[in-house]
Amino acid sequence: MDCANIIQSVEQLGAELLLDGDHIRIKKGKYLPDSLIASIPGNKRGILAILERDDQVKRIGFMVAIPGELYTVTLSNVSSIFIEYIEGGWQAWRETNYPYKRNAISSQNNSNWQHV
Repeated sequence: MDCANIIQSVEQLGAELLLDGDHIRIKKGKYLPDSLIASIPGNKRGILAILERDDQVKRIGFMVAIPGELYTVTLSNVSSIFIEYIEGGWQAWRETNYPYKRNAISSQNNSNWQHV
């Protein structure tokens, strides 16, 4: 299981992994399976990197949609920005959606980024 999947599995079970300096704290982890808890120390470095990145994007106003993979911010009632890790690189795009329309009426995609 990769680091992002570990974080997502923990969250799906109602718990949360938190940064605590160079340590990972588990919040509400009482009912997590032992196998999931055991996978954390072996993936500590990668999990810490994802948690730090998630904290950085939160500080600049983005929401974490999928830990380590997808971030979003709403600009207005019809426009949002998305930053997503796709096939080894970061991509960003803006979408405009009008109420009662199924698909975005406009979408602007930027080139791949190396860092967020």
